[in-house]
Amino acid sequence: MINILVIESREEDGILQEVVDFLSSRTQCQVTHLTSSPQALKFPGLEIRINEQTVYQNGIPVPLTHHEFFTLLYLAQYPSWVLSQSMIYEAVWKADSEHCGAAVTNVISQIRRKIGDGYIETVVGSGYKFVG
Repeated sequence: MINILVIESREEDGILQEVVDFLSSRTQCQVTHLTSSPQALKFPGLEIRINEQTVYQNGIPVPLTHHEFFTLLYLAQYPSWVLSQSMIYEAVWKADSEHCGAAVTNVISQIRRKIGDGYIETVVGSGYKFVG
């Protein structure tokens, strides 16, 4: 049986460390300290500021719609991975991907128009990948 315990703490806590030490000494467990997510993803000529939901190209803000921003972010979080239209649609639109093709294609086209062709590559028959 596998049990997973997740403990979130905003500050260093001695009691929390005692709990971790106790569990580590009495069970077969691996303790992983996770840090908070990055504030921004940076690529040559492109910066995606996650918390601000803004994109800068060579230091100049690029206005993106909600779907454009989150599509770009989703692709950029998995550089070089080929992501299908349905994967992108489900992640960004949070809906069933039965009829997603036109929506994703349109949003990718708009992103390319705004930031250029050098960041998102089409993989024919498979989907898209971020190549920043």
